[in-house]
Amino acid sequence: MTDRFLVAGPYRLDLEDERVWRAEASLHLGGKAFALLRALMERPQVLVTKDELYERAWPGLAVSDSVLTTAIKELRRALGDNARNPEVIGTVHGRGYRFLLPVERRAAGELVAASPAGDAVSRGRTRPAGWMAALALGVVGLVILVAAVAWQRSLATQATAEASAASKSVVVLPFADLTPGRSETWFADGMTEEISSSLARAPDLRVISRRAASRFRENDTDVRAVARELDVAHVLTGSVRRDGDHVRVSAQLIRAADGAQLWSQTYDRRDRGVISIQEDIAFHIASSLKSILEPARLRAMVDAGTRSVEAYEAYLRGVALDQRQSDEGDVGYARAAAEEYERARALDPNFAAAHWRSANSWFGNTTRVVAIGRGQNDQLERAHYVARLDAAIAASTDEAERLKYQAARASAQLQIKDAHRLMVRYLEVRPRDMDAWEEMADLSAYAGERRWMARAAERLQTLSMEDGYPRSRAITVSVMALQYDTAVQRSRRQLEARPDNALTQYQAHRAFVWAGRLAEARRLLEQVNASGMPTDTKMLAEIRQACAEGRVEEARILRRSVDAIGRESIRWQAAMLLGDTDGAYRLLLPMDTDGRLPTLMQFLIYPEFDPSAYPNLNARLTHEGVARRAVTPLPYACKTA
Repeated sequence: MTDRFLVAGPYRLDLEDERVWRAEASLHLGGKAFALLRALMERPQVLVTKDELYERAWPGLAVSDSVLTTAIKELRRALGDNARNPEVIGTVHGRGYRFLLPVERRAAGELVAASPAGDAVSRGRTRPAGWMAALALGVVGLVILVAAVAWQRSLATQATAEASAASKSVVVLPFADLTPGRSETWFADGMTEEISSSLARAPDLRVISRRAASRFRENDTDVRAVARELDVAHVLTGSVRRDGDHVRVSAQLIRAADGAQLWSQTYDRRDRGVISIQEDIAFHIASSLKSILEPARLRAMVDAGTRSVEAYEAYLRGVALDQRQSDEGDVGYARAAAEEYERARALDPNFAAAHWRSANSWFGNTTRVVAIGRGQNDQLERAHYVARLDAAIAASTDEAERLKYQAARASAQLQIKDAHRLMVRYLEVRPRDMDAWEEMADLSAYAGERRWMARAAERLQTLSMEDGYPRSRAITVSVMALQYDTAVQRSRRQLEARPDNALTQYQAHRAFVWAGRLAEARRLLEQVNASGMPTDTKMLAEIRQACAEGRVEEARILRRSVDAIGRESIRWQAAMLLGDTDGAYRLLLPMDTDGRLPTLMQFLIYPEFDPSAYPNLNARLTHEGVARRAVTPLPYACKTA
């Protein structure tokens, strides 16, 4: 029997007749309000993000936050709910809303509650006799009384759960380097990142990323102000100081609500003891936040992965250099980081994290805006990549991390479905890993799982906005999943949060062009051109704008410049924009060999890419059971005919 009703306390929503009742009273809801209530009741007691609600109530349209806020306000008024003390719909600030009551699904025959004449339940039936009606009303009263008690218990449980979740949020601020001359900043930054990463492995802790925390580097930072801005309950601060072969590390965990110091420790040790400091801090913070993990598992979770101080310090230098590359965009830092990871893995062959970081410096994604590149052929670089993945898999003692390593290896070996399945398993254990969600977007494109692409985009947007450091990849993947209006909405929110970020500007520009918002795109293009983005990337943005505005000859001139200096992926995109599919095909054809197929496969992220034109790639996809997808022409490409 098909479920027809969603029932929560005194409320019931009729899925067929699209009506809502509170006890015996019919509520007057418009179409948008009904769609929002249905979306919330179908996922009770969990966060439903703004993006998900936009897609349910305003599919294909770009609307502002104020429209959603007004619609929720009207819905609350109809339900008799209060935004200040909500009992039905709770607000998760900046993220979305939550239906607070438990919901049951019921078929039409399971409801005994009487409805007014003409109600969808009783329509076409004979009214019961008086004594039967009285009995039915008595039953209804009892049901409502029981439901009300359950409702109040649910509210108390929900409030407790929300308070518990909020109490397990923390940001690790950059540790201060108090060494004379600040010569140990690399050590302080590396330790900060590793403590944060260790805590993030706990499934019940919400840990703000290093990127978001890096804005608060100054020693005189107001801890409570930081907590308010990042929406966390706790702040970990610390400092390091080195003197010869001695190191002093101090750390304090502060509760933001009242400034109370929940835990503090100062470690004075020789260099040989530095590894245990990181592990001890992470363990005590997770314990103080009452992580659900038992102590033995918690100790294993925060394990640094090596007992070699030399390997550990080389690894921390690499982490610090990677941070600088991320902050400043200089690829030279990434190359220097790669050398440190190589040194770390040579010093300790059982250091899984060093193998993993080193692997990622060997085989990057050629379709990304920033790629390191080692100047060697793809086949050789992939061999180095796989060798380091194998070493990471063999050395790892963390089952979840091993799943991630195995997914990467399967992808490199073109075992597409296996890679996707392994990443799904990893994200079940580590659902807040944004790097993994970025990888999931790519794997989903390779496996033909467009719905998973959309899911990855939503998770990246929600998690990174919550983190306070939005990731532009959420915009990119939204565009590639053909969610143009959703991409526009996400672009606007990211630009509001990070108006000066070049990557966000570039990806938002593409979203605006593809969605037909050319004036908005034109204004943003000025900022892209003034940024430090690579020259070929800026030219590609110019070509998009020119094509969309019908300036075909200008686009052709720009393409000739891109062909002279651009990377393969940029040149391919320029050819597709100009309608030169033959030229685009010839550009990528040399990749259709066994040695370069993993690189060619990366172009599957683009909906305009046609894999059937490449025999070896097409054969591999067929072998893997990847269903052939429709090729989607570029919107607003140059009309050259």
